[in-house]
Amino acid sequence: MYKQRRFFLKIVFIVGLFMACTIGFAQQGANVFDKIVIDAGHGGNKPGAIGSKYKEKDITLDVAIKLGKLINQNLNSVKVYYTRVIDQDIDLYKRSSIANQISADLFISIHCNSSTSKAAGGVETYAMGLGKSDRNLEVAKKENAEILTENNALQNYEGFDADAPETDILMSLYQSAYLNNSLDFASKLQTQYQKFVPFRNRGVHQANFVVLWKAAMPAILTEIGFISNTKEEEYIGSEYGQWVIASCIFRAICEYRNKVDNLKEKIPEIETLIPQDVQAREKARTQYLAEKKAEQEQKAKEKAQQDSIANHQVNLSPKDSIQTIQKSGTEVVYRVQFMSSPTRLNKSDGRLSGLEDVFAYQDKGAWKYTAGVFATQKEALDYLKKIKEKYADAFVVAFDNGKRISMVEAQRLQKNKNINKPSQSDTSTK
Repeated sequence: MYKQRRFFLKIVFIVGLFMACTIGFAQQGANVFDKIVIDAGHGGNKPGAIGSKYKEKDITLDVAIKLGKLINQNLNSVKVYYTRVIDQDIDLYKRSSIANQISADLFISIHCNSSTSKAAGGVETYAMGLGKSDRNLEVAKKENAEILTENNALQNYEGFDADAPETDILMSLYQSAYLNNSLDFASKLQTQYQKFVPFRNRGVHQANFVVLWKAAMPAILTEIGFISNTKEEEYIGSEYGQWVIASCIFRAICEYRNKVDNLKEKIPEIETLIPQDVQAREKARTQYLAEKKAEQEQKAKEKAQQDSIANHQVNLSPKDSIQTIQKSGTEVVYRVQFMSSPTRLNKSDGRLSGLEDVFAYQDKGAWKYTAGVFATQKEALDYLKKIKEKYADAFVVAFDNGKRISMVEAQRLQKNKNINKPSQSDTSTK
């Protein structure tokens, strides 16, 4: 009986909410767009997501203040209200209540995203509604988690249970009358981000955020970048990046206002919205980074050229030595191996000084070094005596077409070549 009564009350509650929202929408639609509430996410002892250099609560407040300045400077007929202007903790339900009390025409909640993956990035905007993916639900749960630390949460949020299916349905109905306008503004905002913010466009989504729950007007929550992504954190934490983001939100507001109030006012170019001194500093910073990058690339290029020269001199025998051997009619050559190293040596390494025709090759994970290049084993043995004065463990090795072979194989190959070699009489006859 209790369950049936509870279910009936829920149905009545849902129908009542839907009717109230519909009436509110009809009234709101007749109003001129002249009031907007900007909500800087988190604050006080609730910092939100924390990056390597910045905290979400600080970035969102900076962007919110910049956005308010743009509206005040460019839209004289629109009044700006903030949920907070200092580092202050505001309960989630109070944020939309502020908007309801003044009958605002638009509610914007600014947040930073985060992920366990450092590669995750991009900007995205949400309107209230049933989450259509696990990712949307996770984002909402993360932002809604703050109610667990608020006083009187059970009373203020009417027994909100993030894991209960009926909670999603009840929450989504609160904003159903404003859903189209919310999605329209969100789409306009994402278009601005795509034009001017150097992040991936993650699109427009729906999920049930407590901060948007009871807003009796079009309302969105925008994630301006991933604070867990090093590059994005640097951008959204910078003065220039924050001005760009604030300008994108402002331009979306202008476009939305033109539509709902049937206006044709020109939307300011983004270059006119960002302070000149901020642009100048960003230009100087960008130029400095470009010059530094070019310098690093030039140094890397020069080093690669030097390494190439060094490797060429270490790995290849002089052309005249190779030509001499080829003229002798054999592809088998002999060298004196004098050392082995786990890493490749530089040309300037002292251990290679005073040696002729140094050649390096890899064998079983180690670099083997040889000196000299000879057409016969006897010549190599003569040179070995000289090498042993410095490297007592040196020995003669053989190569066939650059590949190390055994001494037995070298002798067999040379014997076969000598057998097949035309005699001097044959050559004379020809």
